[in-house]
Amino acid sequence: MMRKWTIAAAAAAAIAGAGAAGAHEFACEKTVEGEIVHVVERYPATLHFKVVLTNTHPTDRSVALSMRDDLFAALGVDLPAVPFTLDVGQSVEFDAAVTVQNESECVRLSHAQACGGSFDDTFQVLFDGGVAQCAVRIVCTHNEGAGGGKGNDR
Repeated sequence: MMRKWTIAAAAAAAIAGAGAAGAHEFACEKTVEGEIVHVVERYPATLHFKVVLTNTHPTDRSVALSMRDDLFAALGVDLPAVPFTLDVGQSVEFDAAVTVQNESECVRLSHAQACGGSFDDTFQVLFDGGVAQCAVRIVCTHNEGAGGGKGNDR
């Protein structure tokens, strides 16, 4: 139970900490359209997700033992086989894109992650020293409400 709370707290810190979550050996940053919180105001919208995983240990290589990203998995994005090793300061990037045609699709995608009109998409890497997580948030809006009633302009 304590471990689940710690992981949830780390995810919240990732969002509050500008998308970066640090650990003893790895740090990760996840963005969508270059942001950690992205508001979808017009449809269709193609959402570009990117994760950067970096070895932050000052003197030693770090080994990723497992990785998880439920949205990437749902989109059919294969993460590299684990375990793998990153040298000091070395990074690896993962990316994916998904197009939502309308608010209904956006909300359906959001409900796959959480209840409500937005979702947190979390990337997680486990290593022998612990876990590092990072997340993004997508907020789905009504076309009619975007931009002061200009959301239907194309």
